[in-house]
Amino acid sequence: MKQHRLSFELETVVERAYECIKLTGRLAYDTQLAAEQKLTTAMAAVKRRLVVVDVSGLQFLDSTGLSLLVRFFKQIVSAGRAMAIVVRDNAAIEKVLLIAKLDRLLPILADEQQLLSLAPPSSFDHMSQEALYSAWRQCEW
Repeated sequence: MKQHRLSFELETVVERAYECIKLTGRLAYDTQLAAEQKLTTAMAAVKRRLVVVDVSGLQFLDSTGLSLLVRFFKQIVSAGRAMAIVVRDNAAIEKVLLIAKLDRLLPILADEQQLLSLAPPSSFDHMSQEALYSAWRQCEW
């Protein structure tokens, strides 16, 4: 029987207009404790108004991982920040996010270029989740 490596990694990159939290590995039941701790630590360290969660490095995402993402999203919004998800070319993870209807909560973008096309980067410091989501819904890619 093939044994899964229980790994989840998180890296925060501070960009000029936003902070990017890059997730890699498995965001699932078997990594939930480590993932929750790392997401909580990342949340406490966020300084920018806009947070981009890059899920393109995830190999697997289950309902437990979706729940962690939704809780993280709620914490971000409760703190007066805005959040978007970047999937890049990870079609499997994008499909899971869309099936779970996360696109009804927050923007799910192909890359940062789509994010930067929503508004001038200088406006991200003042943008609410509602304004970010509305700008995204109005775009036709």
